[in-house]
Parts: sequence; structure tokens; C-alpha cells
Amino acid sequence: MMKTTRVILGLCLLLVATSGAPGQKVDVDWARGANILRYRTYAWGECVDTGESQLWQERIVQNVESQLAAKGFRKAAPDQQPDVIVNYRSDVKERVSSVAYDYGYGPGWGFGPGFGWGPSWGWGSRGFIAEPVVQREFALTVELVDARQNQLLWRGVATDVVSRKSEKNIKRLRRAVEKLFKNYPYGD
Repeated sequence: MMKTTRVILGLCLLLVATSGAPGQKVDVDWARGANILRYRTYAWGECVDTGESQLWQERIVQNVESQLAAKGFRKAAPDQQPDVIVNYRSDVKERVSSVAYDYGYGPGWGFGPGFGWGPSWGWGSRGFIAEPVVQREFALTVELVDARQNQLLWRGVATDVVSRKSEKNIKRLRRAVEKLFKNYPYGD
């Protein structure tokens, strides 16, 4: 009974510790003095995909173009000077964190000072376990640069944990790009 309680408690603590793992995060910044709303056309500039994220290039471009269109942008014709150049960088890195839990004795139910059951304290060694958790994390940076003055106007950075399931990653990427442009141009 006591061993089962320890196992259940350990699993509950593990669940609580991993539920606090960072999820999708988005940060946006922009040039405070620029009138970003006057820009309407774009062309693609530098797109850097490293390692595993090279498979995502087409998905990233499609998602960003979809959000730009929703914000009133249109792709500049090949012979036209665009208002902004769209650059992006993507990367997948491993991040190591630790999950720690305690399975030792402490307050609980058990035999009390007399006969029968009741609240009590137990004694013994307090076992402490810390296990490394390796997660792969995807980072996407999208930048809009004034094409005439070559000055950065807007930058959005999204990070999320990479799943082993491709379909989940496709959905996470779409949501991340949507969040980047949710309050374009001025963030939250």
C-alpha cells in the first residue's frame, strides 16, 4: 500500500513538473518611429534554415505569406520595387532541463498514536530523484526590412517544442506564425 502511494505521488509530481514545461512563446518588436502601416508590398530576402528545419521551408513561406496577405500585403511583381523585404531564420536545437521529484516519507495517513487509522507522520530517508529531460525546440525569426532604406521595421520570434509527430509540428508552426502576426504591426 505504501509503495503504491509513493509511486502514485511520484507520478503526480512528475506530471506537475512536466506540465510547467515551456510551450509556444512569441516575442515581437518594431521600430517605434516608423509608420509600418504604409508598407503594402513585399519580396522574399534571406531565408536561413538549419538542420532539421530545412524540411519546413515551404511551410514557413506559405504560413508567412498567408499572414501577410491577411494584413493587406501583396507580393511585389518581379520588376517592381517592394516596400519591405521579408527575411526569416529557423533552427531546431536541443534543450536539456531537469525534472526532480521526491518520493520520501512525510505527512499522510497511517497508524496513529493509538490503534486504528488516522493522520500521522512517517520517518525514513527522503529519496530525491532528478532526471534530465531533453526537448527539441524550434525557433523562427521573421523580419520585415524597409527595402529602400535597408532598416529593420519589425521582428517576430516564435519558439515551440518539436513533436515527434509531423502533423503536430505543422499545426504548431501555423499557430506560431498566426501568433506572430496576430497584433501586427504593434504587438500586444
